[in-house]
Formats: sequence, structure tokens, C-alpha cells
Amino acid sequence: LTALLQEGENTLRVLLGDGWWIGRIGLTGDSCQYGDRLAFLGQLELEDTDKTEYIVTDEQFQSRPSYIKYSDLMMGEKWDLAAPTAPWTSCVVTGEADETLALQTVAPVGIWTELEPTRLMTAPNGELVVDFGQCMAGVVEICLTCPAGRVVTLDHSETLDEQGNFFRNILGRNKDQQDVVVCGTGETVFCPEFTYHGFRYVRIDGAAREEIKSIRAKGIGTPLRELGSFRCSHPGLNQLQHNICWATRSNMVSVPTDCPQREKMGWTGDIQVFVPTGSFNYDLNGFLSAWLGQMRLSQAKDGGIPIIIPSYPAQTAMQMKTNGGNTSAAWSDACVLVPLQLYKTYGDIRVLRDNLDMMEKWMGFIENASHDYLWTDGYHFGDWLIPSYQDDIEGGTAATAPVIAACQYAVTTAALLEVLEALQEPQEKIGRCRSLLCHIRKAVREQFVHEDGTVEGDLQGLYVMVLCSQAVDGELAQKVADRLAAKIEANGGGLDTGFVSTPHLLDMLTQYGYEDLAWKLLLRTESPSWLYQVEHGATSMWENWNAIRPDGTVTTSSFNHYSLGSVGDWIYRHVGGLRRAGAGWSEIEYAPDVNCGLAWAQCSHQTPYGLAACDWKRTEDGVRVEVTVPCGVTARLKLPGLEQELAAGTHSFCCK
Repeated sequence: LTALLQEGENTLRVLLGDGWWIGRIGLTGDSCQYGDRLAFLGQLELEDTDKTEYIVTDEQFQSRPSYIKYSDLMMGEKWDLAAPTAPWTSCVVTGEADETLALQTVAPVGIWTELEPTRLMTAPNGELVVDFGQCMAGVVEICLTCPAGRVVTLDHSETLDEQGNFFRNILGRNKDQQDVVVCGTGETVFCPEFTYHGFRYVRIDGAAREEIKSIRAKGIGTPLRELGSFRCSHPGLNQLQHNICWATRSNMVSVPTDCPQREKMGWTGDIQVFVPTGSFNYDLNGFLSAWLGQMRLSQAKDGGIPIIIPSYPAQTAMQMKTNGGNTSAAWSDACVLVPLQLYKTYGDIRVLRDNLDMMEKWMGFIENASHDYLWTDGYHFGDWLIPSYQDDIEGGTAATAPVIAACQYAVTTAALLEVLEALQEPQEKIGRCRSLLCHIRKAVREQFVHEDGTVEGDLQGLYVMVLCSQAVDGELAQKVADRLAAKIEANGGGLDTGFVSTPHLLDMLTQYGYEDLAWKLLLRTESPSWLYQVEHGATSMWENWNAIRPDGTVTTSSFNHYSLGSVGDWIYRHVGGLRRAGAGWSEIEYAPDVNCGLAWAQCSHQTPYGLAACDWKRTEDGVRVEVTVPCGVTARLKLPGLEQELAAGTHSFCCK
């Protein structure tokens, strides 16, 4: 602080906001989940040549209410710039700082981008609405020339309704997303300090168009370093990549949140399915490693992993009352799957060592909850938000939970086996895990898969997960895949998968000879599909496939969820041609699907070894491919009619 000092008296001032500590959080919208009053702990160190003095927070500090009348992550923030300044009073010393303090290892949340409005419009119903052209997480800074005492409100939303009017797309208790400012004398500049919202549109009430001198949106999130890029000849896929990246930036805010408006919570299932895609585009290693540390602290004594990390009492109580448990297959499994993916992407084995004990306790929890190697008891979300059950979410859960949970047990056990082998754990432990995996797969096959390849429940996602779990192989696996393809064709060529199965859908089709069908699904623009979102103006990823229905109905959904963006991982490998074959990109396979029907694609990733890139373009003479291989890796090229090992450097090839 030395550079901030000036001659004479200096004052240390601190502005406090409710935040997670006592503010409203999560789906329940409850406050005071961790404490019931604000407090500040500070220490100022004065270092001289021969001594160090300390100024610590005590009864000599004073406090007073600020111009911020309230501030809440959900409700929003209110400033009163016309009110008289309150007097200072002595602070009260509390004993609440006696617990051990831990360093925050994640970079502070900050502003990472600013956007100007694309239009300031009068909606059909006469309301003044600002469109920033991008669904985002952040706040609005506005400069007003209103008279002192004028009350101006800013309401935030991610979408308009069918008529083009402001539409509050988030329902629920204490989810107002409304900022209020009482204007002061002269120009009023308002920008919230302790809240943020999920929005694209802002409705302004209390100020006329001519009284708005300037307005801009500020994107808020944890700073992230970009690692990956993808572009191609298909505008829709480029917009999809844009949407994936914006959904990522909007939801990496101290913890990996599910959405920036309704909950803003660290739902484990969302990041579990998305981490392969997210970690390709951004450096999430330190960010998610810190979050896993919070997960370790939240693990129950019986090994259970809450579905939200950090967990909070009101959510736990609601989950226990509603579902009888606070764990779920594919959600709680993040404790194994996220560390493994971080190791695969970044090559730092410490993330496995740090979390092995948590993983093994969780797998012990599952084993205790299973019968005959089937994990079907207890509550599970199943293949969450499948399109055919869009109006009966609980029905979709009931229809898919047993098969999804049983298959996910195999998937997660296989992941733990990879972890044990990477850590070179004792062979006896590895052998037990391998044997358990065989028993689980056998149980899934015998319980849910019929000889003709049909799967109990007969829904697309169940076929995907049976294949992904490797519960079937050989001829039976092909029958299951054939049935999956038939289900898609019978659905008018459309997918019918949810949170859990969607990340594996295109891979399973590709693996079992239905690559053309995978491409059709990727490029499909009818509902439900990824490009249906794009065709309907999405600028980030939607929570569910039909957030805007084909008939134009706008639903009360989140329009900024990254989970369905999990398809990015397949795109980077198959369109972009960058396929990680060894942990930390120590082995790379360059294998773009140059006959996919696109004209060109460019894909790159900044690996721990340096830049890996693949750039291909179709010409009259064939396809020209250029690849960049970083030093120190083992690299292979796989093109139609051409396969070879690659040395470090840039190489060009031609193929038909």
C-alpha cells in the first residue's frame, strides 16, 4: 500500500457486501447460510528498517452505513446517492474470526470484458429495454442526468417474450435480478459493487431515453487463460463455439456455477460432463483444483459427495426432504471424473494424489449402497432434461435413473482404475478395482440388456450409457448401437438425450459405424439440436434443448448453462482433428474427419509442451492439411490413405 500513501493523514476504508456469507444463494434463495452478520478481519503491516508495527481490526475501528442500502447476489443492489451521510460509530469486536483461515487460491473475480448496447429500444408494450446482443454474466454501468431523488430501476433478463417485450425468464424465491439507484445531485454513475446477474436485456424504469448519457455491460468472472480455439466453414458451428465459450466465462465465477441467474451454484453434474470441453478452451487447472479442495471439505463421513459444491444447509435440507439423499450418480461422481480429466488435459499428476482419498471414500459409499453390483437404490437424477420428457421432468428421472446409475457406476469405476494405474498404486488394489469393474459390467448387462440389443426403458440415452459403460461388447454391443441408431431415425432423425448421455452420444455413434448419423445430429437445425439453439438466436448455451419451443413459446429456463456444450469435445477431435492420446498431451493424434462435408477447419490448443494445431482445407485437388507439433510429444497423423509418425515442427500434407 506504500504507493497509495500521501503526506498527512491517511484513512483505510473497507466496503462490505453480503455475498455468499449471509446473502441469498442457490435454488432455495435462502440467506444466512454460513453466518448471520457481516464482519471484517484485517491487518495492516508497517515495515520500517528496524521494526514492524501492526494495525489490526479492533474497537478503535469505526463503521457506518454506506450509500449501498442493500446488496444481494440474487435480489440485486440498491444505492441511495441522495440520502445524507450517516455518522461513524465504534465497531463491535466479535469472536467469529477464531477459526483457522485459509488462503484463497483462486484469482479474484473481476471484469473481463465490456460491451456497448446493440440497441436501445422501446418494446411493443412501451417499456424502455436495452439489448447488449450477448447473454452474459455481469453488471450494467449507467450514467444518468436525472434530478436528485429520482428512483431508477434496472431489471435483467436473458430473453424477450414472443412479442418482443421484456420477459423475466427466471422464476423462484428471491430471484429478482433488479438493481435500484436513487439519483444524487448532478450526473449519477451507477455500477453495482456486490452483485452480478445473468442477462442480455435490461429494462429501465424511471429514466427517459434522453436522460441516459451512457450505458454499458461489464462481464464478470474469474480470470481464465485461453488455451484452445476452433473455427470452420460452417457459420452455425462457429456460433456454437462462441456460445460454448461465453457459457464458460459466464459460469466460472469463483466456483463452476450452473448458471449466472437462478442458482449460481457449483452443481457437480454440470461441470463433470463439461470439463473435457471447458479444459480444452481454457486453463481450468488451478480453478477446478481449488474447487475440488472445497469438495474434499464437503464430503460426508460415510463418503457421500453432495450434488452441489460448496454445499449449503438449505439445499441439503431440501434435497433430503424431497429425495431422501444428497448424492446422485453422474453428479457426485465428479469427485473422480473431474480430477482425472484435469490430469489428462494438463498432465499434473498432483491433482490425482490430492483427491485419491476422496475418490476411494466415494467409491466405498457407492459399494455400500449397491446390491449385486448394481447401484440403483437411492435418489438419482437420471438422464436429466431429456426432450421427450420436457413437460415431465420427474417422469424422465424415474424412467432413466436405474439404468443411468448402474451404467455410471461402471464408468466411474473405470475412471478410478485409470487413476490407480496412473498413480502406480499397489497391484493388489488395482486388481480389486479391475475385478469390481468386471462384476459391475456383467450385472448391468444381465439386468438391463436383452439378447436382441434392446435396453430396459428403451430410451436413446440408456443405449448410449450402456455402450459407454462397456457393459456389452462384440455382437451384442453392435446390436445395442443399431437399436440406438434406429431410435434416432424413428424420432425423425432427432436426438432424445439428457445431461448424462449427451456428452457420449456422438462418440458412441462414431465408434459403432454410424459416423454419418453423428454428423447429421451435429448439423441438424430442427428441434432438438445444438444448431436449433443457434437458429433461434442463442448467444450462449441453453439449459435445455427447447428453452424456446418450436411454436415460439419462450420458457422460464436458463439461457446460459454450459452442460449441453459438452459436444465441443467431439467437435475439436473430429472436425478440428486434435486428439489427445496421452496425459497432458504427451501423445497427440492429428486425425480430422476431412470428408465430413465442411470446406475447412482450424483448431489449436496450447498444450503443456507448446502449441498443437491442425488446419485443413478442401481444394479442387483434394484436401490440404497443415499441422503443428510441439516439441517433446509423440505425434501421429491419420488421414484417408495416409498414416505416419510426426516430428516436432510444422508439416503439410495432401490427401483425397
